[in-house]
Amino acid sequence: MATADDQPMAVLAFDHRERAFSSVRAAGMTHAEIRRSKELIFDAFVAAIEGGLGGARPGVLIDEEFGASIARRVAALGLPVSMPVERASESVFTFEYGSDYRQHLLEFRPACAKALVHYRTTDAPETKRTQLGRLRELADFLAERSIAFMLELIVGQSDSADGEIPSVDVDELCGSMAEIQDAGVQVDMWKVEGISSREAAARVAGQAVVADPRATCVVLGAGAPNDVVGHWLDVAAATPGFSGFAIGRSIWGAPVAAWLDGRLAREEAVDQIASTYTSCTLRYMGARVG
Repeated sequence: MATADDQPMAVLAFDHRERAFSSVRAAGMTHAEIRRSKELIFDAFVAAIEGGLGGARPGVLIDEEFGASIARRVAALGLPVSMPVERASESVFTFEYGSDYRQHLLEFRPACAKALVHYRTTDAPETKRTQLGRLRELADFLAERSIAFMLELIVGQSDSADGEIPSVDVDELCGSMAEIQDAGVQVDMWKVEGISSREAAARVAGQAVVADPRATCVVLGAGAPNDVVGHWLDVAAATPGFSGFAIGRSIWGAPVAAWLDGRLAREEAVDQIASTYTSCTLRYMGARVG
Protein backbone atom coordinates (compact mmCIF):
# COMPACT_ATOMS: atom_id res chain seq x y z
CA MET A 1 0.00 0.00 0.00
CA ALA A 2 1.03 3.62 -0.51
CA THR A 3 2.95 5.74 1.94
CA ALA A 4 2.70 9.51 2.14
CA ASP A 5 5.68 9.81 -0.23
CA ASP A 6 4.41 7.37 -2.86
CA GLN A 7 1.68 7.75 -5.43
CA PRO A 8 -1.48 8.69 -3.53
CA MET A 9 -4.02 5.90 -3.23
CA ALA A 10 -7.38 6.43 -4.95
CA VAL A 11 -9.43 3.64 -3.40
CA LEU A 12 -12.94 3.04 -4.69
CA ALA A 13 -14.72 1.53 -1.71
CA PHE A 14 -17.63 -0.83 -2.28
CA ASP A 15 -17.10 -3.35 0.48
CA HIS A 16 -20.46 -2.38 2.02
CA ARG A 17 -22.57 -5.35 2.98
CA GLU A 18 -26.35 -5.69 2.57
CA ARG A 19 -27.73 -2.97 4.86
CA ALA A 20 -25.18 -0.26 4.07
CA PHE A 21 -25.10 -0.98 0.34
CA SER A 22 -28.88 -1.09 -0.01
CA SER A 23 -29.29 2.18 1.92
CA VAL A 24 -28.61 4.22 -1.23
CA ARG A 25 -31.96 3.11 -2.69
CA ALA A 26 -35.33 3.77 -1.07
CA ALA A 27 -36.66 0.40 -2.21
CA GLY A 28 -33.63 -1.47 -0.92
CA MET A 29 -31.94 -4.24 -2.90
CA THR A 30 -31.98 -7.98 -3.27
CA HIS A 31 -28.74 -9.92 -3.05
CA ALA A 32 -28.80 -10.32 -6.82
CA GLU A 33 -29.16 -6.55 -7.27
CA ILE A 34 -26.26 -5.93 -4.92
CA ARG A 35 -24.03 -8.27 -6.92
CA ARG A 36 -25.08 -6.70 -10.22
CA SER A 37 -24.46 -3.24 -8.79
CA LYS A 38 -20.97 -4.17 -7.66
CA GLU A 39 -20.22 -5.48 -11.14
CA LEU A 40 -21.36 -2.13 -12.50
CA ILE A 41 -19.07 -0.27 -10.08
CA PHE A 42 -16.17 -2.50 -11.10
CA ASP A 43 -16.80 -1.68 -14.76
CA ALA A 44 -16.75 2.02 -13.86
CA PHE A 45 -13.47 1.53 -11.99
CA VAL A 46 -11.88 -0.04 -15.07
CA ALA A 47 -13.26 2.71 -17.31
CA ALA A 48 -11.77 5.38 -15.06
CA ILE A 49 -8.35 3.72 -15.14
CA GLU A 50 -8.47 3.56 -18.91
CA GLY A 51 -9.30 7.27 -18.98
CA GLY A 52 -6.35 8.20 -16.73
CA LEU A 53 -6.13 9.15 -13.06
CA GLY A 54 -3.38 11.74 -13.09
CA GLY A 55 -0.67 9.60 -11.55
CA ALA A 56 -2.66 8.32 -8.58
CA ARG A 57 -2.59 4.62 -7.78
CA PRO A 58 -6.07 3.11 -8.10
CA GLY A 59 -7.32 0.35 -5.86
CA VAL A 60 -10.53 -1.13 -4.52
CA LEU A 61 -11.98 -1.97 -1.15
CA ILE A 62 -14.29 -4.94 -1.77
CA ASP A 63 -15.93 -7.61 0.36
CA GLU A 64 -15.83 -11.37 -0.10
CA GLU A 65 -19.58 -11.96 0.31
CA PHE A 66 -20.70 -10.02 -2.77
CA GLY A 67 -17.41 -9.28 -4.49
CA ALA A 68 -15.08 -12.28 -4.37
CA SER A 69 -14.77 -12.49 -8.16
CA ILE A 70 -14.16 -8.75 -8.37
CA ALA A 71 -11.34 -8.99 -5.83
CA ARG A 72 -9.65 -11.65 -7.94
CA ARG A 73 -10.08 -9.65 -11.14
CA VAL A 74 -8.60 -6.50 -9.62
CA ALA A 75 -5.65 -8.50 -8.27
CA ALA A 76 -5.16 -10.00 -11.74
CA LEU A 77 -4.85 -6.45 -13.06
CA GLY A 78 -1.92 -5.95 -10.71
CA LEU A 79 -3.80 -3.42 -8.59
CA PRO A 80 -4.12 -3.40 -4.79
CA VAL A 81 -7.16 -4.99 -3.21
CA SER A 82 -8.28 -4.21 0.32
CA MET A 83 -10.84 -6.43 2.03
CA PRO A 84 -12.87 -6.00 5.24
CA VAL A 85 -12.70 -8.37 8.17
CA GLU A 86 -15.46 -6.91 10.36
CA ARG A 87 -19.00 -8.24 10.62
CA ALA A 88 -21.27 -5.53 9.29
CA SER A 89 -23.53 -3.41 11.51
CA GLU A 90 -22.07 -4.54 14.84
CA SER A 91 -21.55 -1.96 17.59
CA VAL A 92 -18.55 -3.92 18.91
CA PHE A 93 -15.89 -5.06 16.46
CA THR A 94 -16.49 -8.71 15.61
CA PHE A 95 -14.77 -10.84 12.99
CA GLU A 96 -16.98 -11.57 9.97
CA TYR A 97 -15.97 -15.22 9.85
CA GLY A 98 -15.16 -15.73 13.51
CA SER A 99 -11.87 -17.51 14.10
CA ASP A 100 -11.83 -18.50 10.41
CA TYR A 101 -11.05 -14.92 9.34
CA ARG A 102 -7.39 -15.92 8.93
CA GLN A 103 -8.19 -18.59 6.35
CA HIS A 104 -10.43 -16.21 4.42
CA LEU A 105 -7.72 -13.57 4.26
CA LEU A 106 -5.07 -16.07 3.25
CA GLU A 107 -7.29 -17.35 0.44
CA PHE A 108 -7.29 -13.89 -1.16
CA ARG A 109 -4.05 -12.44 0.27
CA PRO A 110 -5.19 -8.84 -0.23
CA ALA A 111 -2.67 -6.03 -0.10
CA CYS A 112 -4.57 -4.68 2.86
CA ALA A 113 -7.15 -5.85 5.41
CA LYS A 114 -9.62 -3.29 6.70
CA ALA A 115 -11.37 -3.27 10.05
CA LEU A 116 -14.13 -0.78 10.81
CA VAL A 117 -14.50 -0.02 14.49
CA HIS A 118 -16.68 2.41 16.44
CA TYR A 119 -14.48 3.48 19.33
CA ARG A 120 -14.47 6.47 21.66
CA THR A 121 -12.41 7.21 24.75
CA THR A 122 -15.67 7.45 26.72
CA ASP A 123 -16.81 3.91 25.87
CA ALA A 124 -17.31 1.41 28.67
CA PRO A 125 -13.98 -0.08 29.83
CA GLU A 126 -15.09 -3.67 29.11
CA THR A 127 -16.15 -2.73 25.58
CA LYS A 128 -12.81 -1.07 24.98
CA ARG A 129 -10.88 -4.07 26.30
CA THR A 130 -12.82 -6.39 24.01
CA GLN A 131 -12.27 -4.28 20.93
CA LEU A 132 -8.61 -3.57 21.65
CA GLY A 133 -7.91 -7.26 22.23
CA ARG A 134 -9.45 -8.25 18.92
CA LEU A 135 -7.72 -5.44 17.04
CA ARG A 136 -4.35 -6.39 18.53
CA GLU A 137 -4.90 -10.03 17.54
CA LEU A 138 -5.71 -8.93 13.99
CA ALA A 139 -2.79 -6.53 13.74
CA ASP A 140 -0.32 -9.17 14.93
CA PHE A 141 -1.62 -11.71 12.43
CA LEU A 142 -1.44 -9.25 9.54
CA ALA A 143 2.09 -8.18 10.43
CA GLU A 144 3.22 -11.82 10.43
CA ARG A 145 1.73 -12.30 6.94
CA SER A 146 2.94 -8.96 5.49
CA ILE A 147 -0.62 -7.78 4.89
CA ALA A 148 -1.14 -4.08 5.59
CA PHE A 149 -3.69 -3.06 8.22
CA MET A 150 -6.21 -0.30 7.46
CA LEU A 151 -8.23 0.73 10.49
CA GLU A 152 -11.42 2.65 9.77
CA LEU A 153 -11.92 4.44 13.07
CA ILE A 154 -15.35 6.00 13.54
CA VAL A 155 -15.70 8.45 16.43
CA GLY A 156 -18.33 10.83 15.01
CA GLN A 157 -18.42 14.48 14.03
CA SER A 158 -18.03 17.52 16.22
CA ASP A 159 -20.83 20.06 16.48
CA SER A 160 -20.76 22.57 13.63
CA ALA A 161 -22.69 25.75 12.97
CA ASP A 162 -25.07 26.03 10.05
CA GLY A 163 -23.16 26.48 6.82
CA GLU A 164 -19.89 25.13 8.19
CA ILE A 165 -18.21 22.15 6.59
CA PRO A 166 -18.69 19.23 9.00
CA SER A 167 -15.61 17.70 10.58
CA VAL A 168 -14.70 14.71 12.65
CA ASP A 169 -14.30 15.35 16.36
CA VAL A 170 -10.52 15.74 16.18
CA ASP A 171 -9.93 15.69 19.95
CA GLU A 172 -11.84 12.42 20.23
CA LEU A 173 -10.20 10.96 17.14
CA CYS A 174 -6.67 11.67 18.36
CA GLY A 175 -7.52 10.42 21.84
CA SER A 176 -8.97 7.19 20.48
CA MET A 177 -6.00 6.68 18.17
CA ALA A 178 -3.66 7.11 21.14
CA GLU A 179 -5.53 4.50 23.21
CA ILE A 180 -5.40 2.04 20.32
CA GLN A 181 -1.68 2.66 19.84
CA ASP A 182 -1.01 2.33 23.57
CA ALA A 183 -2.71 -1.08 23.46
CA GLY A 184 -0.06 -2.29 21.00
CA VAL A 185 -2.26 -2.27 17.89
CA GLN A 186 0.02 -1.63 14.91
CA VAL A 187 -1.88 0.28 12.20
CA ASP A 188 -0.43 0.97 8.76
CA MET A 189 -3.21 3.19 7.46
CA TRP A 190 -5.84 5.09 9.44
CA LYS A 191 -9.07 5.56 7.49
CA VAL A 192 -10.60 8.63 9.10
CA GLU A 193 -13.70 10.76 8.82
CA GLY A 194 -13.42 14.06 6.96
CA ILE A 195 -11.56 16.98 8.52
CA SER A 196 -12.41 20.61 7.77
CA SER A 197 -9.05 22.34 8.39
CA ARG A 198 -5.39 21.65 7.64
CA GLU A 199 -4.42 22.41 11.22
CA ALA A 200 -6.76 19.71 12.51
CA ALA A 201 -5.67 17.28 9.79
CA ALA A 202 -2.04 17.84 10.76
CA ARG A 203 -2.88 16.84 14.34
CA VAL A 204 -4.42 13.60 13.13
CA ALA A 205 -1.48 12.83 10.82
CA GLY A 206 0.90 13.56 13.67
CA GLN A 207 -0.94 11.16 15.96
CA ALA A 208 -0.84 8.44 13.28
CA VAL A 209 2.98 8.31 13.32
CA VAL A 210 3.40 8.23 17.11
CA ALA A 211 3.64 4.42 17.12
CA ASP A 212 4.96 3.95 13.57
CA PRO A 213 6.69 6.67 11.51
CA ARG A 214 5.55 4.93 8.31
CA ALA A 215 1.84 5.07 9.17
CA THR A 216 -0.41 7.25 7.02
CA CYS A 217 -4.01 8.43 6.86
CA VAL A 218 -6.67 8.21 4.17
CA VAL A 219 -9.93 10.12 4.17
CA LEU A 220 -13.34 8.46 3.81
CA GLY A 221 -16.48 9.92 2.26
CA ALA A 222 -19.26 8.92 4.69
CA GLY A 223 -21.81 9.26 1.88
CA ALA A 224 -21.51 13.06 2.15
CA PRO A 225 -22.49 15.51 -0.63
CA ASN A 226 -19.97 16.33 -3.35
CA ASP A 227 -19.08 19.79 -2.02
CA VAL A 228 -18.33 18.43 1.44
CA VAL A 229 -16.31 15.49 0.13
CA GLY A 230 -14.41 17.85 -2.16
CA HIS A 231 -13.41 20.04 0.78
CA TRP A 232 -12.28 17.01 2.78
CA LEU A 233 -10.19 15.86 -0.19
CA ASP A 234 -8.57 19.29 -0.51
CA VAL A 235 -7.63 19.32 3.18
CA ALA A 236 -6.27 15.77 3.17
CA ALA A 237 -4.29 16.27 -0.04
CA ALA A 238 -2.67 19.43 1.30
CA THR A 239 -1.64 17.78 4.58
CA PRO A 240 1.61 15.78 4.84
CA GLY A 241 0.91 12.35 6.25
CA PHE A 242 -2.25 11.71 4.22
CA SER A 243 -1.78 9.20 1.43
CA GLY A 244 -5.08 9.33 -0.44
CA PHE A 245 -8.73 8.47 -0.02
CA ALA A 246 -11.11 5.51 0.24
CA ILE A 247 -14.55 6.73 -0.81
CA GLY A 248 -17.66 4.76 -1.71
CA ARG A 249 -21.30 5.83 -1.62
CA SER A 250 -20.51 9.47 -2.35
CA ILE A 251 -19.18 8.26 -5.71
CA TRP A 252 -21.52 5.44 -6.71
CA GLY A 253 -24.66 5.72 -4.57
CA ALA A 254 -26.88 7.93 -6.73
CA PRO A 255 -25.97 6.33 -10.09
CA VAL A 256 -26.50 2.81 -8.75
CA ALA A 257 -29.94 3.71 -7.38
CA ALA A 258 -30.92 5.48 -10.62
CA TRP A 259 -29.81 2.49 -12.69
CA LEU A 260 -31.75 -0.01 -10.59
CA ASP A 261 -34.84 2.21 -10.75
CA GLY A 262 -34.59 2.45 -14.55
CA ARG A 263 -33.76 6.15 -14.60
CA LEU A 264 -30.28 5.55 -16.05
CA ALA A 265 -29.06 3.13 -18.68
CA ARG A 266 -26.23 0.91 -17.53
CA GLU A 267 -23.69 2.71 -19.72
CA GLU A 268 -24.79 6.06 -18.29
CA ALA A 269 -24.42 4.80 -14.73
CA VAL A 270 -20.95 3.46 -15.47
CA ASP A 271 -19.97 6.80 -17.02
CA GLN A 272 -21.27 8.78 -14.04
CA ILE A 273 -19.44 6.65 -11.50
CA ALA A 274 -16.23 6.68 -13.51
CA SER A 275 -16.48 10.45 -13.94
CA THR A 276 -17.02 11.15 -10.23
CA TYR A 277 -14.25 8.76 -9.19
CA THR A 278 -11.91 10.41 -11.70
CA SER A 279 -12.91 13.90 -10.51
CA CYS A 280 -12.20 13.00 -6.88
CA THR A 281 -8.84 11.57 -7.85
CA LEU A 282 -7.78 14.52 -9.98
CA ARG A 283 -8.96 16.95 -7.30
CA TYR A 284 -6.84 15.15 -4.74
CA MET A 285 -3.84 15.16 -7.04
CA GLY A 286 -4.28 18.84 -7.84
CA ALA A 287 -4.42 19.86 -4.17
CA ARG A 288 -1.59 17.59 -3.10
CA VAL A 289 1.38 19.00 -1.19
CA GLY A 290 4.41 19.28 -3.48
